[in-house]
Amino acid sequence: MIARLLVISFCATIVSQAAIFDFPTQNRALLDGRPEDFYMYVDRDFEGEKSQAWEGGQFGFVRNPRRDGGEVVCTKLHEGIDICPIHRDAAGNPLDDVLAAADGIVVHASSASGASNYGRYVVIEHQIEGSPYYTLYAHLASVIVAPGQKIRQGEPIGRLGFTGAGIDRQRAHLHFEVGMMYSRDFESWYQAHLGGGPNVHGLYHGYNLIGTDPSKVLLAAAKDPQFHLAAQIAALEPVFKITVRSSPHLSLLVDYPWLVPAGEPAAPPAWTISFTGHGLPVRAVACNESVAEPRLEWVRDSKISYAHATKGLVAGPAGSPRFTEAGKKFASLLTWPD
Repeated sequence: MIARLLVISFCATIVSQAAIFDFPTQNRALLDGRPEDFYMYVDRDFEGEKSQAWEGGQFGFVRNPRRDGGEVVCTKLHEGIDICPIHRDAAGNPLDDVLAAADGIVVHASSASGASNYGRYVVIEHQIEGSPYYTLYAHLASVIVAPGQKIRQGEPIGRLGFTGAGIDRQRAHLHFEVGMMYSRDFESWYQAHLGGGPNVHGLYHGYNLIGTDPSKVLLAAAKDPQFHLAAQIAALEPVFKITVRSSPHLSLLVDYPWLVPAGEPAAPPAWTISFTGHGLPVRAVACNESVAEPRLEWVRDSKISYAHATKGLVAGPAGSPRFTEAGKKFASLLTWPD
């Protein structure tokens, strides 16, 4: 019996170690069904009612509630999750270590607290199912890793803190993202569209990384260590579609070939790419029609405005959607510098 129990324990350890992603701090309250103890709250004042809403620490359109079309909708995207500390010193400073969520290579480490709204942050690249994915760890008090460093899941990369914009000691948290990269030609796009200062973050600028819901990734990995991240993303519901010309600069389809369903032509004149409301690509299908510039192909019907449903990328009256200026910039990034 003892030998049997040892075998079971050993096998359970292997399964645990095989999880693609693990929680980036010791806070695992989400696994216990306690989201209020996992997500850091935001201070909310809506129509005179003040609250500290833990829901604002979730992923997605969870901030800035407004009335739109007779409904109350949150209009600001939060492209990650905010995880509460569970250890503080007598002065209230967080003591939690921040840990690599998966094996990978550190590709960016910003130790300057004022260089972006992220404060001090780290980006790690992970090769998963043949594609590069990125985890981002922001608002750190300290960074103890450097670009080029290989790192294993669970190894510390820094200390949880409150650097960056919009947070203080009381709301100290880890902002954590899991996502994909739009373009390998981002630097020249940045200079053409957002220039005016140096891009100190390179390819790992917030405009070039697009997130999926980290909570769903962490929960799925905890439940099934062999879950497929690409399948989880591909199953998300599209909100708008853009057709772009085929291009050798369309690195999105090179890095994430799973976006193209089996049986699609290898080199069509153009591609129609489906996105979630916040701009995460979920599918790309061949288009046999040539296009000179990106074309807005479709937007899902919505009770709320197109702008609120698409992170401001699409506007216009119901039934007549059009790109905003932000939408045009976004679409141009996909095949830049074409």
